[in-house]
Amino acid sequence: MPRLAAGVSAVVLAALPLAAPAAFMTSVPASARAPAVAVYVAKPRGDGPFPAVLLLHGCGGFNAYGAYVADRFSARGYVGVALDALGPNEPDGACTNPAGAGKEAAAARATLAWLRTQKYVEPDKLGVVGFSMGGIALLDLIDSRDAKAEPPAGLRAAVAYYPACEDRGSAIAVPLAIFDGDADTVTPSAPCAALVKAATAAGKTAQITTYPGATHGFNVPGPDRDFFGQPIRFDASAAEDSAKATALFLDRYLK
Repeated sequence: MPRLAAGVSAVVLAALPLAAPAAFMTSVPASARAPAVAVYVAKPRGDGPFPAVLLLHGCGGFNAYGAYVADRFSARGYVGVALDALGPNEPDGACTNPAGAGKEAAAARATLAWLRTQKYVEPDKLGVVGFSMGGIALLDLIDSRDAKAEPPAGLRAAVAYYPACEDRGSAIAVPLAIFDGDADTVTPSAPCAALVKAATAAGKTAQITTYPGATHGFNVPGPDRDFFGQPIRFDASAAEDSAKATALFLDRYLK
């Protein structure tokens, strides 16, 4: 999607107050699964430890708005971390690269492990919020069917905005909330509704909110636009409602 729309979204625009007291760019060291990852970290005032929320961007990559959202989480008492999974090697994003979500999932896993080592983070109170491609990466992270990849330690809740949910089954490792729209022609809602139904039937904690008339990227402010010929429209009402619901969902499991 366009650079702003594909990046970390306006999920907390209505729900979170002023900017973070302390914020900085740093790098998560390289691991066996991922190269070094650039991250923007916004930390509440004080020594903590605080719960942390990792933000996974869309296929356009990290942008300044991701930092803005991380600041808003910090103002709510979380360490807000905006990931830059693509880095300078992919300045045009990963919107035509199907490997982008896998790359972001590996970077997210490395970042969550790194966060658990930081003194200002509560290691067992981690959440992830993913948008579009980041939502797909998030579902990869919490898919408990993969015996070779245990869910990240300390991860307690996940929120996905308009992910692609095809062929996911019911195996989710942590409580999951999904927000999408019934007019989304990029990642249609029906497979995500099926995922939530199957997960709930299997005794998992999962919920979905599908907004009537909302498209892909519904919560990102901006003019009407297209993404590979598909409509993207900002929906202020859905943006506000999903922002508040996301904050409450994360608070329930991380505070």
